[in-house]
Amino acid sequence: MTTLSSLLYAKAFRKALDENKISEEELVRNLFHAVLRRGQIAHWPRITRRVWEELVHYHKGRWITVETARPLAAAQRKKIEKAFSEKDYIEERVRPELIAGMRIRVDGEQEFDGSLKRKLDTMFH
Repeated sequence: MTTLSSLLYAKAFRKALDENKISEEELVRNLFHAVLRRGQIAHWPRITRRVWEELVHYHKGRWITVETARPLAAAQRKKIEKAFSEKDYIEERVRPELIAGMRIRVDGEQEFDGSLKRKLDTMFH
């Protein structure tokens, strides 16, 4: 299954949401059954992530990805949550190759890269 297929499922889900004929819960149930019928259940995690992104945007939020070398402490997590809207979804990823610091992406586009890896790459290239 391609990324395009998961995107198509998410776009169809969003269109159904816009029509407001059934609840979000019922839409998710219908989506699950459609994926199951088409024999694509192995791709459910990728599909649900795309659908979740569509739901966040539908509710006027942004998908925030915070990448750090080590898991965030509770105090760090609270500071990050305060920096964004309650409508935003904050995804945390641990990426040891960053060495230290963090990288923040907003909707997969805007980026703040305060990682030590970027600083070292800049210094030595």
